[in-house]
Amino acid sequence: MKFYPILVIFFAINCSNPIEKQNIKFNIHQHTIKLEEPTPANPWYVQYIESDSGDNILLFNHFKDKFQFLDFNSGKTILQIPIQREGDHGIPGFKLGTALSHDSIWFTSSPPGIGLMNFKGEVLKQKKITDDLIPLTSISSAYDRSLYQFGHKIFGPQPLFMDHHKMNNNDIKNQRLIFSYDILNGKVTWYNVFYRDNYWTEGKKPSGFSWTARNDKLYISPYYDHEIQVFDLKSKKVIDKMDVISNSVKKFNYVNQIPAPGEALKNRFSSDRYGALLYDKYRDIFYRLIWPSFNLDDLDEDYNHEDLELSRPYLGVMVLDKEMNFLGEHRFARFQIFASWNHFVGKKGLYLSTNNVYNPEYNEDELRYLIFTPELESD
Repeated sequence: MKFYPILVIFFAINCSNPIEKQNIKFNIHQHTIKLEEPTPANPWYVQYIESDSGDNILLFNHFKDKFQFLDFNSGKTILQIPIQREGDHGIPGFKLGTALSHDSIWFTSSPPGIGLMNFKGEVLKQKKITDDLIPLTSISSAYDRSLYQFGHKIFGPQPLFMDHHKMNNNDIKNQRLIFSYDILNGKVTWYNVFYRDNYWTEGKKPSGFSWTARNDKLYISPYYDHEIQVFDLKSKKVIDKMDVISNSVKKFNYVNQIPAPGEALKNRFSSDRYGALLYDKYRDIFYRLIWPSFNLDDLDEDYNHEDLELSRPYLGVMVLDKEMNFLGEHRFARFQIFASWNHFVGKKGLYLSTNNVYNPEYNEDELRYLIFTPELESD
């Protein structure tokens, strides 16, 4: 079943001149992938892959500690790649990875490192990563900040403050967000990309960002800030910054001191933040996901707080044009979407998991997606 609601239209808010208004209609479809074996209803990592032989998804099955290629329609397992934890090909601190070619996966690991494995799970390259500005304790790719290749360099993210509670505002200038690994000579390079100078002016916001790529640019989207930075992969510099503001993100979380037990979750529930930033190459637009705040007292049941952390009641999406101008915004129904991860862009649009544990249609035997498909028409 499909329906065609109209998104509220606004003028652009991140540029000095208003863009041409757009009427946005969107279609809603459903897509289900039947699972052949025990697999998380929301895998930690899902990558949509087009090929001449058909469309597939690559997912990480943390139940079985392996990557799996599945047929996108039938769910049939095409290939399985075990993650080895010991031995010559062991990766003890495996931190997910990205398929960047037809025969291999680049991955991150702990202690901080980057590596390459083939589709047999054999490690072909592995490199320790250090940062001469700070003691680096973590490097990890994720569902919303995949590794990217440009030329002979693999670009990776470092989104986390290494010592949040002991840092001050000046220390943010030492927390570089992007590194690259040169496939040819093994050199690791860090770039002068930071959170904005006033990131902590009003209080100590947590760290974390999503990123996505369009052509030769990376777009860096913090969870706890409106600003998006554009990093040029050719010049290796930030070439643009803009505030891309959702009408639903008005109150960020501030962690000025270690919260009392139970308070951290409540503080996250009562504050707003952004989620993943995704580029839709089929329509040349971006989606910036929104995690709106909610009041526990407004829910009609006494939900488990740990479950609510992952299966939040609400998710919104901003639709942005290729210049990051605001086109529209939509909030999905309560518990309709699993907000935390398991979303990607495919040919039909933005795929969002509906396997929220409080969704009546939750099914742990299937990957279930709502497909959000904008239709852009100029006035």
